Amino acid sequence: MEIAKSYNPKEAEENHYQTWETRGYFAPEINENPDAEAFSIVIPPPNVTGSLHMGHALQHTLMDTLTRWKRMQGYRSLFLVGVDHAGISTQLMVTRQLKKEEHKTPQDLGREEFTKRVWDWKNKYGNTITNQIRREGLSVDWSRERFTMDESLSKAVREVFVRLYEEGQIYRGTRIVNWCPRDKTVLSDLEVKEDKKKDGKLYFLQYPIKNSAAKITVATTRPETMLGDTAVAVHPEDERYQALIGEIVELPLTNREIKIIADDYVESGFGTGAVKITPAHDPNDYEIGERHDLEKIVVMNDDATMNKAAGDGFAGLDRYKARELVVEKFEELGLLEKIEDYEVVLPVCERCKTIIEPLLSEQWFVKMDEMRDLALDLVSKENSPRFFPEVPHRKVYTTWLENLKDWTISRQLWWGHQIPAWYDEQGNIFVARTEEEAFAQAGTENLTQDADVLDTWFSSALWSFSTLGWNGEVVETEDLKMFHPTDVLVTGRDIIFLWVSRMVMTALKFVDEKPFKDVIIHGTVLDKNGQRMSKTKNNGIDPLDVFEKYGVDATRMTLAGSATGVDFAWRDEKVESFRNFANKIWNATRFCLLNSDGAQVDYSFLNPRAEALDIVQTLKGELSELDEEDEEFLDKIDPIFAKDNPKENLTLADKWIISKLNKTASSVNRALANYQFHEAVQLLYHFFWDDFCDWYIELVKDEITSEEPSVKRDVSRSRILTIIEQSLRLLHPFMPYLTEELWLKLPNVSNNLHNPAYKSAEKTIMLADYPKGDPALIDEKAESEMQAVIDLISKVRNIRAEMNIKPGDKLAVHVAADADKLRIFTENEAQILKLARAGNLNLSEKLDVPKASAKAVIAGAEIAVPLEGLIDFEKERERLENQLNKLSIEGERLENQLSNQSFIERAPAEKVQELRDRLTEIEQQSGALKNNLDALR
Repeated sequence: MEIAKSYNPKEAEENHYQTWETRGYFAPEINENPDAEAFSIVIPPPNVTGSLHMGHALQHTLMDTLTRWKRMQGYRSLFLVGVDHAGISTQLMVTRQLKKEEHKTPQDLGREEFTKRVWDWKNKYGNTITNQIRREGLSVDWSRERFTMDESLSKAVREVFVRLYEEGQIYRGTRIVNWCPRDKTVLSDLEVKEDKKKDGKLYFLQYPIKNSAAKITVATTRPETMLGDTAVAVHPEDERYQALIGEIVELPLTNREIKIIADDYVESGFGTGAVKITPAHDPNDYEIGERHDLEKIVVMNDDATMNKAAGDGFAGLDRYKARELVVEKFEELGLLEKIEDYEVVLPVCERCKTIIEPLLSEQWFVKMDEMRDLALDLVSKENSPRFFPEVPHRKVYTTWLENLKDWTISRQLWWGHQIPAWYDEQGNIFVARTEEEAFAQAGTENLTQDADVLDTWFSSALWSFSTLGWNGEVVETEDLKMFHPTDVLVTGRDIIFLWVSRMVMTALKFVDEKPFKDVIIHGTVLDKNGQRMSKTKNNGIDPLDVFEKYGVDATRMTLAGSATGVDFAWRDEKVESFRNFANKIWNATRFCLLNSDGAQVDYSFLNPRAEALDIVQTLKGELSELDEEDEEFLDKIDPIFAKDNPKENLTLADKWIISKLNKTASSVNRALANYQFHEAVQLLYHFFWDDFCDWYIELVKDEITSEEPSVKRDVSRSRILTIIEQSLRLLHPFMPYLTEELWLKLPNVSNNLHNPAYKSAEKTIMLADYPKGDPALIDEKAESEMQAVIDLISKVRNIRAEMNIKPGDKLAVHVAADADKLRIFTENEAQILKLARAGNLNLSEKLDVPKASAKAVIAGAEIAVPLEGLIDFEKERERLENQLNKLSIEGERLENQLSNQSFIERAPAEKVQELRDRLTEIEQQSGALKNNLDALR
């Protein structure tokens, strides 16, 4: 058997993905079972402008692991892929390119030409993210790839808008909105982030009261907005201001008069207890203005410069320049009482980090009451969707729904779904699915379409069903029937509100069913110091770089190995350990393949009697009457029952590894069913590396490397290849490339090993039946006995290492144990002597050894190794004392660090735990060294 000495990830990644895609393995149609259950999952559509980041890589790994697992179980599996048109991001990208290459603005081109340029850009550069998805090994159905501005998906968007408008749930109104002066568009509350600034200021401004020498002082963090004040408000029960309620204030710098009003909203303890009211530039002031019928004066332009309403001397100034000038003028007038340092919370644009300006603006809104109630009913009655982890995400989700406000859906952009509303010359609105329909409604073609586009999340909210063919005109498709609701959504906590909740609401409203059953909220991948990755910090890690260095499979194992829902710091050491694991799998398989003459993958070698027993029992059950000859015949029909059949002669090691394999398979399936990916990763890692490589291969190595042909040798070789084949199947959802590369090299693999649903497909591990774990093959007795042998060998090896005994020196091993343990050690004496590199094994009920013996204890047995003649006692005592001293110094240093509360609070949690683990390890090592020293005295 020819097989390369080392694994080449890049070669495997290039070869196998193309084959899988070309042969149609990713499409649900590959499943030939007409009664197969469906499994479906939709990708959270990445931005068309985007490139892969670690958050994507984590999310995609979990989704693909589930899909590959379900596919191997025989489910008709669909992993649906697509990208989002990303309104603001894409428009900005093309705008910058236009400026750089042609020194033009979108306005120079006009809307139609600019939109065409964006489509050209999308067609030329928009496949970056999809190519990277291929690189990850995602088994998505490319024949069903979607884009949020595909014609059918766009039709769905228009349909939903029109229906909601006709029901009175979409309306156009003037409200305070979050305005981004840089992007020049409105943002929803969810697109605004809070940024705390400790260097803020609180300005105390005095407003003169008309016909009086008195003044009323207001405190504000935004003095420039006073130019749009239309009232001063106080709390109705604030005794300080009772006499002033109803009085008139002469508003400085404006030549306007405003009234002092009373409103329960005012907090008497903030500032002076008197609040300036600017209804056009503050959401809370807007509500007060509505209650008191106050004038709403807009004093800013959409670029955050002051407009004419701000007055002479201020018009055209940037808002912060205007702030400086207002403060300067108040000081000149003797009306600036004081300025205090103040920590402010600034609203910033999630995308460009510009400080948001609350602005009175006419926009389109969706009333959320009805859809919100549908979502809340689903949670309360069915506990759906189920969140993993449930805490805190279910509570966060329901609390947000309970406090949901109307959704601002219009955006001042050109790229996106243009709002399907038209206006005639009188300003009448005609909302329609098409321009022709609007003309028919209006009775004229002299209409102008609304210039705004819809919030990107409006189309994304329909993703679960619009991608499966629903567009309002078409309401039933085979894909919708088969794959909706989808099974699980994998996403980050940051878009529970932006996307998850809106998908639930729109699916319940328009297709009358939930969009998915479960929601997995994954954690955030942090940098090595536990900080969020960002461009500004320049601490991002490019998954493609990690793929190049360590391979896709090692990266996937690292990501899947993180605890579900928990943030974790990215460490190269971790992915390096999984690259080593990939190499371990390669080397172990290579070793077995190099010793595979006369062997093949054959499942009768794993469970030699099962098949024949099943046949015999079935025959016996079907025959109503059996005479002696029939029974005698049935007892002899299969040679597997003969006592000298090598397949029947399982050693303790064979029984143990078969039991471990089936127990691991059962546990991995259970872990994946509960979305405990990290648990599945650890189970597979420890089975293959610890149980299979470190122990089983060593236990059977002599048999499988024998150059003397024999039935026994070939059976052992076949058995170990079959265990490898099962292991590769178990690993495949996590490590698709490596497992396919090795599986195809195994002798006698074919599509006979496929799940029956894929019997006609060409052979591939990705369609092989996923091991379930057979309870009948779990042998607790064999596991217990083998563990005793392993513990004994491990303790002897530890003694050799701790006492610095040369590897070539044969040890005399003394063991005192109960009768059952002595039987186990006697039956496995040859293996113990070989793997412990011992000269002899002395078994008895009681230890009788020289004082200078190293001792150890395992469950039910005592172990001793006489040291006379193996080591120089004096030198060894000196060495052990030096080691103890070094450990003592290190332990003292760690204790000091861990007792430092400041360090505990500042250091990443992982680092603190790492130090605690090391301290425990030092204590254990010190104890062992002291015991060894005692043996030498």
